[in-house]
Amino acid sequence: MSNRRIPRSRRAVGAVALLLTAVVVAIVGIVVSTVPVLVAATLYAVVVGGVATRLLSDEIAQLRRDWARDRAQLADSNRTAAVARSREHIAFAEQMGQRVSLRDAQIATLRDAIVTAEIELAQARERVYAERARSAALEADADSAQSDLESARVDLRRASDALAASESAELQVRAELLAWETAASDETRRQHDRKLA
Repeated sequence: MSNRRIPRSRRAVGAVALLLTAVVVAIVGIVVSTVPVLVAATLYAVVVGGVATRLLSDEIAQLRRDWARDRAQLADSNRTAAVARSREHIAFAEQMGQRVSLRDAQIATLRDAIVTAEIELAQARERVYAERARSAALEADADSAQSDLESARVDLRRASDALAASESAELQVRAELLAWETAASDETRRQHDRKLA
């Protein structure tokens, strides 16, 4: 509701002035109390009442037109603001969609790296098991193959180092995946909280 005061229109002031003159003429007619004066006062009051009615009717119509124009301008500004907000929401949704797609791609890459690390780990374990079997066979035949035993021990150390490196890489990749998934879920939760807000 606005605090502005609507100024009095000339039509309304004119209608009130005409009605006041009709009251004065009616009082004069009653005071004089002659038929011609009473008839003239009555006719004057009827004509003035009609003119005042017309003036007030025109004033009300003008006020309604002004109010309708104000409402139309307000509706247009609200529509413009709604369109701007809608565009902002669409841009934000597209930006968040791109971020989520990027995070999904990064997560997929990390998962592929985990699968590769697991395959390498399985291969390293197979090599370790093979080297252990070979080492056991060499130990049984230690008298005749001492030099073969030493080379097998060297190979076993390499395989153990490879296994440790693979397990370390797997733990690192798992930690990165967990960090990415946590960041993605935090981002999704923030988006959800923004939508609720």
